[in-house]
Amino acid sequence: MQLNPYLFYNGTCKEAFELYERVLGGKIVMMLTHGETPAAGHVPPEWKDKIIHARMMLGDQALMASDAPPGRFDQPKGFSVNVSVDDPAEAERTFHALAENGKVTMPIGETFFAARFGMLVDRFGIPWMINCEGAQKAAAGGGKSQANPGASKEFVISRTFDAPRATVFKAFTEPERMKQWWGPKGFTVVSNKMDLRPGGTYHYCLRAPDGKEMWGKFVYREIAPPERIVFVNSFSDAKGGVTRHPMSPSWPREMLSTFLFSEKDGRTTFTVKWSPLDPDPTERATFDGGHESMKQGWTGTMDQLEAYLAKG
Repeated sequence: MQLNPYLFYNGTCKEAFELYERVLGGKIVMMLTHGETPAAGHVPPEWKDKIIHARMMLGDQALMASDAPPGRFDQPKGFSVNVSVDDPAEAERTFHALAENGKVTMPIGETFFAARFGMLVDRFGIPWMINCEGAQKAAAGGGKSQANPGASKEFVISRTFDAPRATVFKAFTEPERMKQWWGPKGFTVVSNKMDLRPGGTYHYCLRAPDGKEMWGKFVYREIAPPERIVFVNSFSDAKGGVTRHPMSPSWPREMLSTFLFSEKDGRTTFTVKWSPLDPDPTERATFDGGHESMKQGWTGTMDQLEAYLAKG
């Protein structure tokens, strides 16, 4: 027995399958139009070039589809087509290729269950999940995890603020509060949108003192009020993509960030832990050599937070 998804399109089946063939490395083995069948006399003239049946093979698996008859198309919902790959880079390539001009519903990134996982709806309306189990799969199979001899040294910085923990935590979890202080010293937040949940994002735009703007993004992994926030952060663009550091192309594309909040005698110690996510050797070297600049940047950011908290 085989279970195969059968997809329906609103007249875009041919274009969609040609994209999937390129992106997924499949082979279209059938692309039959209405005009090539006895059904030609039962559809409008402009529909004769639409697809009545298509089949694409990916190894021994088949993906099938057709264009829904005129007036009978319903937007797909209640399912996703899952693509599983073994390489995180291949997962990211596939995700971004399918997401082009579509809608990202969960940005691709590392999760507790996968080296890479993301969800999207492509420009033809089809929902997809891209999954790379990677190291998690090996661990589940009984493999022993080993320390990476080339791993970067984690960057850590702390400061104690004269404010209760609940107040400091709110400064990071309410967008209107965060807008008043977030960023390096002298920078201002000119746009921000927060979806505070695991898998949600914080997407923001900073304006530098010289007027230049840069975008950033968090993808939340864990939110444990009022003790901890864990997320992946990156530079971004207005559309919410992942981009390189505008002034340091070899900077890691993504960083694993942990914010810790502890309270004693009404004062809160805030701790930042930063490490590069899946860096290549060049990115790792850039990160390891950038601890002093990170210290300067975070010192300025904490100065702005301290000034905001002092306002009460």
